[in-house]
Amino acid sequence: MELAEVVGQLVALRRFPVAGLSGETPNEVAVRPEGAVGDRVFEIVDESSGRALSFREAPELSAFTARFLEDLVVDDLESWARVKAPDGRDFELADPEWLVELSRRLGRPVRWRRVAEGTPERGVLHLISRPTLRFVERVYGTTLEPRFLRANFLIDLSDGKAFEEDEWIGRQVRIGDTLCEILAPSQDCLAVTDRLEKPAGDLSMVAGLLKVRGGSLGLRARATKGQRIRVSDPVSLVD
Repeated sequence: MELAEVVGQLVALRRFPVAGLSGETPNEVAVRPEGAVGDRVFEIVDESSGRALSFREAPELSAFTARFLEDLVVDDLESWARVKAPDGRDFELADPEWLVELSRRLGRPVRWRRVAEGTPERGVLHLISRPTLRFVERVYGTTLEPRFLRANFLIDLSDGKAFEEDEWIGRQVRIGDTLCEILAPSQDCLAVTDRLEKPAGDLSMVAGLLKVRGGSLGLRARATKGQRIRVSDPVSLVD
């Protein structure tokens, strides 16, 4: 018999159809053995080298936003995906015009591709607690710009203690009907960079915090069983 201790609630859900681009905030997502459906299933690659680009090395990617037309999309993902350019124009993922603009901003030709099955990070989810995020924002001096927050799950904790989620490593967490295995600390919940427009707060303070913590905030997880995850789902530690 499963024993579960409720420790909080899922208060925000984010999905990134194209890794590196800004993402969406659905109310619910479908879950399959490979993870949350539609999360980081496509990536931007340098046309000449074929190497995938990350937000950290090419923060201009975040000026473009990817989304799906349906929260619970489960197949034919390319047809359901849309990309919004900085000027507000909306494109189908397959439309090459948005890539022309992105290439111009990056100063090199790029294209998108589907992330290959078996890629180590495929299906990995990232979570951070609201108390931890609030602590980071106090260090930063104001609310973090959305482009810096790359976590899939924001969890409010009953005890309200920053970094409490660090103690979950090696355990299982149930979010609604979905069981997740907590793998390790995450280095991808936050991606801070000052290469874009001047930020409102002090990123050097956040960078210092990350250095003290070995570059990690939040957790890496993998969904192992379940059907869907919804905003407001209870979060429980499972024994």
